[in-house]
Amino acid sequence: MTMAGKAVIRLNDTTDHGGKVITALEGYVYQGVPIAAQGDLVSCPKCEGVFPIVDGSPDLKHQGKPVALEGMSGCIRLTAMIIL
Repeated sequence: MTMAGKAVIRLNDTTDHGGKVITALEGYVYQGVPIAAQGDLVSCPKCEGVFPIVDGSPDLKHQGKPVALEGMSGCIRLTAMIIL
């Protein structure tokens, strides 16, 4: 699933810092994998921690939560980008 040419982020997708998405929305899946939204958690080994996804699509929401898209930040320092 894409929005504005960017793929939706799902549970276990990776970041460019070697981390991965570790929480996602319950009951909202794409191809059998839960979709992540703003506020879901991402591990970041480079920044040494677990941080919330800070971005979300203003146009694609589930139960009021903006869905995370490819390239959005998954690190509090805004340096790690979520990739597929």
